[in-house]
Amino acid sequence: MSMNRSFEEQVRSPGVLSPEEMQRVQALYENLLLTTDTSNSHTIAGRIPRTYAEALLTAAEQRGQIVDVAENFQSLGQDVFPNAPGFEAFLDSAAVTRQQKDAVLTKVFEGKANPLFLDFLRLLNRKDRLGMLRLIGIAFRTLLENRANRERVLVEAAAELTADQKAKLTETLAAALKKTPVLVVRVNPELIGGLVVHVGDKVFDTSVRSKLVNVRNQLLARGSHEIQSGRDRFSHS
Repeated sequence: MSMNRSFEEQVRSPGVLSPEEMQRVQALYENLLLTTDTSNSHTIAGRIPRTYAEALLTAAEQRGQIVDVAENFQSLGQDVFPNAPGFEAFLDSAAVTRQQKDAVLTKVFEGKANPLFLDFLRLLNRKDRLGMLRLIGIAFRTLLENRANRERVLVEAAAELTADQKAKLTETLAAALKKTPVLVVRVNPELIGGLVVHVGDKVFDTSVRSKLVNVRNQLLARGSHEIQSGRDRFSHS
């Protein structure tokens, strides 16, 4: 069950964000999803969100509510926060008491979001972890994708990829990763040509820009070497 409509009826002012601004906000959010390593248990940013996500996933699975909770997370991050300026900051504010936040969470979400999801939000409030909601959402989605043997891949391209190019890239990545890749393509004209593929913390750069930089560095290194060689010959003459 999506909570978009009922939530926005209470907190959204029509026209707060233009369609262009909404698209930009959602693109920034997707970049956050792709560049945050919530699977790294050696960092606080990874360990804590993953712990909460695992606990929520276990509870949702026991109740048969995984789909509902996943939809609520998606709605919160991609629709609710962008359409309710200030609400995310309110939840994370140290100037607002837990009691005040709890009252707002109950008023806004009760009867609209999945009850388990609301209980989880209230738990995060009691633990002063509402500021990690996005990271927990990322970890939750990552756990689901891992279960389905899927992996989200960020692809930077100099121009839009055709359907055929996407299909071939998906096939190549699937063979290399042994998983089903989910491509998220970002157009970056500065690359000039080629691709930059981000898979987890690994980057595969075949862009023309990268090749030009490498050539430039090689020329500079060669020039420095020749200058130094000339100095050495001069000092020994």
